[in-house]
Amino acid sequence: MADSGLRVSKTNTAEPHPSGPVQHGAMGQAERAFSAASTFLSGVLAISATQFLGAPLKLVDPKSYDGYMAWTKESFAVLVTTMTQWWAPTVVRVSGDDSMRGQLYQMEDGSLKCNFPHRLVMMANHQLYTDWLYLWWIAYTNKMHGRIYIILKESLKKIPIFGWGAQFYNFIFLARKWEQDRPRFRRHLAHLNNPQDPMWLLIFPEGTNLSATTREKSRQWAEKNGINDMVHQLLPRSTGLQFCLQELQKNTNWLYDCTIAYEGVPPGQFGQDIFTLRSSFFEGRPPKSVNMYWRRYRISEIPIENDKAFAMWLKNRWTEKDYLLENFSRHGCWPADGPIKAVQRDYKDGDKTQYKAKFIETEVRAGGFEEFMSIFAPITAAATALQSGSIAPENLDIDKLLGMVAQQQQKNLLESGAAPNAPPSQDAMRRILMAATEAGGAPVKKPALQKYTSSQKALQDALLNATGSPNSLPTKPAKTSTLPRPPKSQDEIRQVLGKATAPSGRRASVQAKLNSLQGSTPAETLITRPLSSALTKGAAASLTSVGPKAAQLKSAAAKEAKASAGKPNSLQGKAAAAHKAVLANASANGVTPKAMPNGVRRPSVQSAGSNPSKLPTRPSQGRQMSTTSLPASSKAAPKANAAQGVAAKNALAAASKSNAANAVRK
Repeated sequence: MADSGLRVSKTNTAEPHPSGPVQHGAMGQAERAFSAASTFLSGVLAISATQFLGAPLKLVDPKSYDGYMAWTKESFAVLVTTMTQWWAPTVVRVSGDDSMRGQLYQMEDGSLKCNFPHRLVMMANHQLYTDWLYLWWIAYTNKMHGRIYIILKESLKKIPIFGWGAQFYNFIFLARKWEQDRPRFRRHLAHLNNPQDPMWLLIFPEGTNLSATTREKSRQWAEKNGINDMVHQLLPRSTGLQFCLQELQKNTNWLYDCTIAYEGVPPGQFGQDIFTLRSSFFEGRPPKSVNMYWRRYRISEIPIENDKAFAMWLKNRWTEKDYLLENFSRHGCWPADGPIKAVQRDYKDGDKTQYKAKFIETEVRAGGFEEFMSIFAPITAAATALQSGSIAPENLDIDKLLGMVAQQQQKNLLESGAAPNAPPSQDAMRRILMAATEAGGAPVKKPALQKYTSSQKALQDALLNATGSPNSLPTKPAKTSTLPRPPKSQDEIRQVLGKATAPSGRRASVQAKLNSLQGSTPAETLITRPLSSALTKGAAASLTSVGPKAAQLKSAAAKEAKASAGKPNSLQGKAAAAHKAVLANASANGVTPKAMPNGVRRPSVQSAGSNPSKLPTRPSQGRQMSTTSLPASSKAAPKANAAQGVAAKNALAAASKSNAANAVRK
């Protein structure tokens, strides 16, 4: 941490500090250290808690999750900008070449307003640990401080609280091992590929900030490769930047280049050893001024497809930046006519003003105290809701929430095209099952598959017969399919399956069939494949066992129907006898039964030999069957008559049960 300039101990420099003497004594420094640390920790903890509160949104709606995390990222930018304004106020001077016309403005109140596009890649030299802070402030002036993504060293990921928050912000951490970093890099950049989403991607091609240690490593690498080393910078690495531009070139147009310099760094020394954390925030000696020189390039005009050409292009840009820094080190300003002429020119007395580039002078400034307090609004609202009892376990329907999450996840998969498509027909399903069996899945027996297909065909024929014509069936619009023509007969099916299961080229043919049927297998299929295989195996076994049983039941029903043909129905006889007994009993007691209403037929018991092909029709909806009741005088009948009535009811109940059993048997 000390090597990066985050030192809190006193600096041992013999020369005077560029920002002057210490502004605060020991007690003042302790007070400033306590207030700055407590403000930073409270703000970071509030932001981290806000991030954890919104983390479940990633399961429900990833788009809302990204917007929520962008809002917390804005809160962090407000926090560091406010702290810089309160404890380390710094003058910022911004300039640029002709490519930056119309990009930089100064408002009436003296603040800076940038007019950069909503999507760009930004590269910069790395002088101090605070470089990213001032560049993030540039995004703040462009209202893009919630959509900036920074490429950082892998070691920063392990810093407590800060590392956690950076991961929520989708910052990209690199281990400087390209084989390990490449897939991670590609995954993060794919997340930033939507041209409608605002995105600033910040990368430091040098990989780390300038120091005595890194200066020596850069010199050794230059000697090893036979190239000239830089004077005020480290040699850049082209691989990461080139990969970013290649991945984002279709939806991002500009590469912005910032050359950053700090006023007052003596020659031969390094800014991180002078402007430490202690000197800037505790002693009151921040950098006298932070100076930025901006240029921009169209990505389409950069040779990003050729490795050697791009490496040479990037080295030339870094050489120009070194010339700019040399001019700033000598004269304390940026040149007006470019880096090449500036390094060749020998200034004379009185010539500085003529060749001095124009600039905007402002200071790091946030939106005010209300904007700072908005950092704590989400966690305060959550604490209030918990205290009032609005958020409690008994008030939450966990099952409903999980159902919403599962539904939204399925919707996201369907919208992104990652969900597997259903087979377009039964024939396609049959071929998929057989191909999966050949590829090593659960076995599907051919007889069971044939019976399954024939039963589906029989069901379709029954529906056609019942409705009268195929036109009455509900149909779906025809879809153009790229699947091969389905076989027309069982023999052709056996031939196709026999060729697919041949020993020669078995794996290749199976894989080709799978590719032609479904294309590339999505990641979700790899998760659900074991469950699908188990269900397929169970379905095949069920079909195999149900087939013989259905045949036996059908044969037994046919024999019984043949045996009962032409014989009087004993059930109808029992029902008729019971009905006559009821009528005789009613006549003996002087009761006249009422006639059945017009248009309503008496219920009949269907015999076992009736035609099974005719489906029963629904009763008329206009009139319902009425139940006749005996008059009150029948209550005085003898007990023997009541016994006869009970016997008649039992006979009718037995007839109904026997009829239901026959229907089930059929």
